Amino acid sequence: MTRFTRRGAGVVVRLYASEQELLLRLAAQLIELLGQRGRPSPADVLFAQAGIGGRSAPPLDPALARLLPDAYRHDREAASEHRHLTELALVQRKVENARRFQNSLRDDAAEAILDADGIQSWLRTLTDMRLALAARLQIEVDGDAGTGDDAMLEIYDWLGYLQGSLLEVLP
Repeated sequence: MTRFTRRGAGVVVRLYASEQELLLRLAAQLIELLGQRGRPSPADVLFAQAGIGGRSAPPLDPALARLLPDAYRHDREAASEHRHLTELALVQRKVENARRFQNSLRDDAAEAILDADGIQSWLRTLTDMRLALAARLQIEVDGDAGTGDDAMLEIYDWLGYLQGSLLEVLP
């Protein structure tokens, strides 16, 4: 089955119901994972309204650390300050993309039509799903075999296939 085809300025997505269900579950898990970092502290509520704020320490969860990496790897103080000022907005954007991704799959239709924003949400959300899975599977670079559940490895590869297929139809 051809998953993605161009239609004017948009892209048509065709998936089986089981594939839609899996993608919806993965997006929900991604949103839940990001939610661990997306809550502002009571002292930062005013900053949070402007999308500023977040924790200053990096996440302990390897999947979150992959999704929200340090901006300055060799300067802990600068990384901490940058994270504190930008992480909340980054988490909010990732969650918004995942929700837009979910909404494109919710009508139980055999196909969905993505506009330019929808295409970007799909690409970003597929990337985030793959990053989280890669962390869980201990995949550091392309070509790593990964460790863990074979089904998770197959899902990781399938998400890469979807992402590549979507990129192939873009101009």
